[in-house]
Amino acid sequence: MNAIIAVVLALVVPHAAARHADVTLTLVEYRVVQAIGQVRLTSGYVHDPETQEYMLADLAASDHRGIVLVAGDSVRRFARRETIGAHRVETTLTVSPAVGHGYRGGMATVDVVIIVDGRTLVDCPFDSGPVELQEIDVLARDGMLSIRGSYGDKRVEALVPLGHGPTINAAWLARTAR
Repeated sequence: MNAIIAVVLALVVPHAAARHADVTLTLVEYRVVQAIGQVRLTSGYVHDPETQEYMLADLAASDHRGIVLVAGDSVRRFARRETIGAHRVETTLTVSPAVGHGYRGGMATVDVVIIVDGRTLVDCPFDSGPVELQEIDVLARDGMLSIRGSYGDKRVEALVPLGHGPTINAAWLARTAR
């Protein structure tokens, strides 16, 4: 009997001791590319448990580097202001903790607001509910905003003029999704 227990423990313990991520955490990378006049927000993922632990241990440090993990136990805001040529670009990401369980209820969410030259261009979820954006680029020198992602599993991809285009919000994403 002791031999059977020893064999079972030998098989189970190494697997129990091995660490496996049970969730892939979303992140939003904020990057300014002055050389081409752009502010870029792109989504990415962190699956490695050690990297998750490292980032979760000091969310402020990751935020400071422009790597905003969509996780945490409290609401936090990431805000940046940039001047690109004649344009002033203000970006705010608001990360909210999970509020429930099950599909999307057990996951943190992130909303984005982008104001260019005092005009709100984007005020919508970045990753929340049916919205899963992949990239938003403020192309300041080109006078455009580029957005890619999905709404309700339908593709959203558009170029919007900075000066007189619509405000991108959840309703706009729903209408634009194809």
